[in-house]
Amino acid sequence: MKSNVGIYSLLLAIAGFISLEASLHLGWVEGPFWRILTTGFEAGTIGGLADWFAVSALFYEIPIPYVRKHTNIIVKNREKLTEGIVELVATKWLSPEVLRERLANVQIATSLLKSLETKENVGKLLDFIRLVLLRFAGEMDHPRLPVIIQKFLKDRLHHVDIAGPLGRWLRETISEKRHQGLMSMALHQFSLSIQEPETRTLVLDKLKEALNAYAKKDWVKRSAVWLGKQTGGIDPDLLTDRILDLALVLVAETKDDPDHPLRQKMDQYLLEFATNLETGEARSLAYLHSLKQNWILNDKTRGIISELLGQWKDSIAVQLSGIHSPLMQFIQNQVIRFLEELREDEESRAKLDQWIRASVSQLVHQYHPELGNMVRSSLGKLDDKGIMLQIKDKVGNDLQYIRLNGAVVGGLVGLLIATLRWLLL
Repeated sequence: MKSNVGIYSLLLAIAGFISLEASLHLGWVEGPFWRILTTGFEAGTIGGLADWFAVSALFYEIPIPYVRKHTNIIVKNREKLTEGIVELVATKWLSPEVLRERLANVQIATSLLKSLETKENVGKLLDFIRLVLLRFAGEMDHPRLPVIIQKFLKDRLHHVDIAGPLGRWLRETISEKRHQGLMSMALHQFSLSIQEPETRTLVLDKLKEALNAYAKKDWVKRSAVWLGKQTGGIDPDLLTDRILDLALVLVAETKDDPDHPLRQKMDQYLLEFATNLETGEARSLAYLHSLKQNWILNDKTRGIISELLGQWKDSIAVQLSGIHSPLMQFIQNQVIRFLEELREDEESRAKLDQWIRASVSQLVHQYHPELGNMVRSSLGKLDDKGIMLQIKDKVGNDLQYIRLNGAVVGGLVGLLIATLRWLLL
């Protein structure tokens, strides 16, 4: 509520001065006392008017010659006032040292835990976590994410020793005959590959290359190859079909017979490879490293990762659609358990406080100039009248007492001067 004490004090001084001066002039009162009192009201009127002018000159332009340029002080000195406020806020009120001092005595973790004692605030925290995860899930099909995951796996697996564990697992699997199903499946897939047209073309080309290389050794071999082709004794197509048929028969025999000599030989090679991995044999480790890198950086692997991420995106989005899903219930249980453990662990709360203080102090130190820029920007958005009215609204009532003090002090000084004059005369 606006205070009018300054106006009332000035009107009282003026009314008192006019009334007493008129009474003396008309002879209604007389004597030293009334003359001294009149002088006091006169001085109070002068003091009140002077302070009224001083206060008004802060906010408004007073159209009085010569002194006019010294009025409307706030608007005319706006830039200086703004920089003064910025300096006060940045170097005094919100300086890094002051903020660190204030934060040192604040139990941040305890305050956070206290605010999370209500189900409503815990629900808000869970909803915030849900929205963050939902936002992340929405970007899981981003084309760069599989590349990032591949790079992450490449960097991590480069320093991870998988040779020893893989060797032990492979040795135990073969020793316990748990690999037979996988071997049968691989051989079945191999038999399907043999029957593909591309395989026949590849074998035929290799056979022709071998015959040509054999014929180039000397004229006898060249003559034998030529004679064989001319008489039909060497038919690359027929030989290719025969080779593939024999391979199919061999694979069929091996696939269904775990005790087949070829299967036993393959098991022997795998056991030897497993042993080499366990003992750290250089060639086996190099082969595994090459296999690992080729698998990670393979385009097909990237496609598999993209497909998995796409599937996970839809599944996670469904799980994050509400707070009653199994995923959100799991997250809720973990959050509640974490909060309960934190309430019981004073050392963890102290570490959390220390981390928050260090983080806030670092941010304040790094972005401290932005505090001044924010204040400067906020003040810059106000026009001259707006900034004047804001300052007047905040301190206007207190400035009324300057006018009151001017009238009172002026009146007292006037009474003192008039009394001294009367005593001296």
